Amino acid sequence: MSTVKKHDWGLIIAGILLVVLAFVIGFYPGLTLVMITAILGAGLLVSGIFDIVGYFNLNRVGNPSGWIVAYAVLDIILGAMFLFHPVVLSGVVSWVVGIFVIIFGVFEIAAAFKLKSVGVSMWGWMLFSGIVDILCGFVFFVCPEMLAIFLAVFVIMRGVSLILYGWNTQTFLL
Repeated sequence: MSTVKKHDWGLIIAGILLVVLAFVIGFYPGLTLVMITAILGAGLLVSGIFDIVGYFNLNRVGNPSGWIVAYAVLDIILGAMFLFHPVVLSGVVSWVVGIFVIIFGVFEIAAAFKLKSVGVSMWGWMLFSGIVDILCGFVFFVCPEMLAIFLAVFVIMRGVSLILYGWNTQTFLL
């Protein structure tokens, strides 16, 4: 088996796009937070509507749970609140994003140790990136108004990681 070093241009391009996105987030922090909140609201609203449609479709073939409607109504109410009052509710979004970033960081750290155990040299960068991710996630909880700035840091770390992984991709040929 011979090892041939090959670049993964898909990862490199995705990484570059994430770095550009990070700068946009950093330059427009207020707009970023409001947009994330509005998108979350739209998603909840659409989810609630589809849950109600699903309930009526299930009603034709059986006896669906009333909890489906309760959940759908809650989705619609929360979605409308987030969509129509994104500035007011943007503090809550930082907690949701914080949880996601912390979980992502934990997965990245676990993957780093797995890569170390099989001898991959990039494990140190992945470990560092995971630690930074977790720290950013905790900042979202403690200081929600800093969401956009630390989201930019998280996205830069992710973009640089993809560029590094894409540049150092190895393909094994038989």
